[in-house]
Amino acid sequence: MLAFEDIVHAFEVPVFNLAYRMVNNRDDAADVSQEIFVKLFRAIRQFRGESKFSTWLFSLAANTCRSRLRRLRRISFFEARHIDEERETDSGSRTRELPDPSDGPVRMMERGEMRHEIERAVAALQPDWRMVVVLRDLQGLRYEEIAGILNCSVGTVKSRLSRARSKLKERLIRKGLSCSAGK
Repeated sequence: MLAFEDIVHAFEVPVFNLAYRMVNNRDDAADVSQEIFVKLFRAIRQFRGESKFSTWLFSLAANTCRSRLRRLRRISFFEARHIDEERETDSGSRTRELPDPSDGPVRMMERGEMRHEIERAVAALQPDWRMVVVLRDLQGLRYEEIAGILNCSVGTVKSRLSRARSKLKERLIRKGLSCSAGK
């Protein structure tokens, strides 16, 4: 049991982040994360070591997120929220993100607006494209790992990522935001 607790401790944040980026709701993401770890607990003996453990776990997580999305049937109505959104505490509302003291209020507001639009654009992507963006650009996984997780070819991963990035860029340009940062 201790080893399983170590696995949960090591992967709880990346699994939650993946779930959150897919369902765009903290409560749903927490539910999905819990469901993923329950499934992991039940299926851990099925891991045969044919891939990295993290690839196997993220595959389980990706499939669970897809199932949840199908159940929710509200993909097009998601309202994106920042993963570091305000949270209620005993002493009031707080955010986990600290502002850069070298930025003035106008620059901080512009960055916040840009971040919000990027999050909304990612949330608006179709699930297959959103999944590769989350796994590659937010989780930092390699193409080969993503292909293993999604059970598709590296070429398919690259194609989906290219289309997703193109769609993101298109949406940001339509919103009047600059996409000079490269991807």
